[in-house]
Amino acid sequence: MLNNISRNNLFTPLDIIWIKNVTSSTNEHAYMDLESEDFVLHFPTVHRNNALSPSVGELILIHQKINSIRCFTHLVTPIDNSIVDTKSESNYRFGRRVKTVAISPLNSLIPVSSTIWANVSFQGISQGNVCRIDKISGIENTDEYLKNTWDQLTPFFVDRFKQSVINTNSYLNEIESQDHDLSVKEGKMKLVSHYKRERNREIVNRKKEIAIAIANDNLKCEVCNFSFKKKFGINFIECHHLNPISQTGKTETTLDDLALVCANCHRMLHRKINGDFMSMAQLRQKINGTAH
Repeated sequence: MLNNISRNNLFTPLDIIWIKNVTSSTNEHAYMDLESEDFVLHFPTVHRNNALSPSVGELILIHQKINSIRCFTHLVTPIDNSIVDTKSESNYRFGRRVKTVAISPLNSLIPVSSTIWANVSFQGISQGNVCRIDKISGIENTDEYLKNTWDQLTPFFVDRFKQSVINTNSYLNEIESQDHDLSVKEGKMKLVSHYKRERNREIVNRKKEIAIAIANDNLKCEVCNFSFKKKFGINFIECHHLNPISQTGKTETTLDDLALVCANCHRMLHRKINGDFMSMAQLRQKINGTAH
């Protein structure tokens, strides 16, 4: 069955709040050859309290120079609210325990010059402290920068956080399906934040777990019977709210309020035809050629 995924393991691009420059004592690279996905992120000793600026659940984008090229290398998030004293004599004695959300390998580095950040001045983040991205001079549409950063690091999410990428793509697809006039990236990203807050992933995951157990590890679309398992060898399916949250507002959702559907049927269920949304039965009839 699918693993139960904690909300702490689910992120969206809007969770990228901070950026931090790091350097290596050998001037090669920092935190790239980790034995564990969890490590201590070091901060300047003279600014030890800056280590507590990011909250648990917020993402930190790590920036560094590798072979004289400015690169984005990690997304990390704090594990707890404690400062770690490494007892060293260095200028970076204190740190924060973090877990790796994404890390680009040395053979697939992400040069800053290849991103939307190419013309942004990094002068304000050169001291090893964390800096809020929304406070950086020269960034007009923060959401656009966050989405670009997320897209660049998407291939490098570690296994325990890959569900975040799947969910974000699903959120964006659903938003696009519901409102074709919503073309402003900032608006879409803010709605992604709304979806993350309001949609309880625990009940969605439970719905899928039960379906896998009953269907002998083979999820099927409840409209067209398409199986990602049979076609691609993966247990993937989207979850459709039979009573749209956009119409009901805050409400209690039960397992019976959810349906498992493929991406194509999900998009059609959220597309208005002649001013109305189709029910699952109506879409099924159209697919089977029995609709009048």
